[in-house]
Amino acid sequence: IFFRLEMNGDIIICGGGIIGASIAYHLTLKGVAPIVVERCEVAAAASGKAGGFLAGEWGSGVTADLHRKSFAMHGALAKTLGLQSYRPIPVLSVTAGKKPKPSQHCTWLDGSIAKSSLMDSGTAQVTPKELTCALMDAAVSNGARVVIGKVEGLQVVQTGDGM
Repeated sequence: IFFRLEMNGDIIICGGGIIGASIAYHLTLKGVAPIVVERCEVAAAASGKAGGFLAGEWGSGVTADLHRKSFAMHGALAKTLGLQSYRPIPVLSVTAGKKPKPSQHCTWLDGSIAKSSLMDSGTAQVTPKELTCALMDAAVSNGARVVIGKVEGLQVVQTGDGM
């Protein structure tokens, strides 16, 4: 696909993964209707197959605030978009040992457990494909457009106002 754009505010997003879908969604909330160009389908690659683990308190230094805000944002998006897979889950630390010891935290594990403990309750999980598709569906409902194809070039032309 070769786009010819006039400098009138057209926005083209290359890729229908989680980042492209999120950008499209958030732009449409501001009244902008972008065009998303995706090679085959939304969430076709890593965004449709990743683990979806979210940790709100695992950042440090300059990323600590980003981790907290992003974690809260995922929870809010889960409610807004009606995500079925989003769920808060605690993180479990399990240490294998030589002596069998039943774990109070993970009774479903068999084998020798020396120690188990809950590490963090500020974690959650979401199916990345569901999140990515829900963001894109909402973006499309708000005016975005998805085009299946391959970006091969971009031509910018001046309009009559000198842009």
